[in-house]
Amino acid sequence: VGWVDFESADAPAQIAALAQNPKLVGLRPMIQDIADDNWMLNPILAPAFEAMIAHNLTFDALVLPRHLKNLATLLERHPTLCTVIDHGAKPEIRDGKFDDWAADMATLASETSAYCKLSGIVTEANADWTAADIAPYITHLLSSFGPDRIIWGSDWPVSTLATTYRQWHDVALAFAGADHGKIFGGNAQKAYGLARN
Repeated sequence: VGWVDFESADAPAQIAALAQNPKLVGLRPMIQDIADDNWMLNPILAPAFEAMIAHNLTFDALVLPRHLKNLATLLERHPTLCTVIDHGAKPEIRDGKFDDWAADMATLASETSAYCKLSGIVTEANADWTAADIAPYITHLLSSFGPDRIIWGSDWPVSTLATTYRQWHDVALAFAGADHGKIFGGNAQKAYGLARN
């Protein structure tokens, strides 16, 4: 998953050129780091999003809870844009915030075809997090998006700020249960157009 300057006048041409590389499956603008919360709705970006659709590239939405209503608007404008919401939109677990994030994620799950990446959760929790601390957030994502639209991600190496690869893998695997084959591989293959081996 790569990056281009979506604001550039030649963004569609850049996207078309990059799409020729079979290893490129999507693009991820760093929305979480952009000061303007309305950035993604700027009409100047529409040609870039349309180019992604035209070239079958997936949009990785690296957003925070404050961006979720705008993301819903964006996906209403571009309903055929294959989208993966990164890190469950980074819920503010250590601050105990849940309701607004949960409502916005449920809306995205029911009103769009977006996938959601189950990753980056533990780095949003307290340093001494337990499975019980993150359970409401993971359970909500699983119940909202269902087993066919959740994609596990390691978030390695960033995840090592809060956990080991093995610990996060095992915790997520326990939540995935019988749907682990989809969540730990099958759904990613669908979302990113990856051929099965």
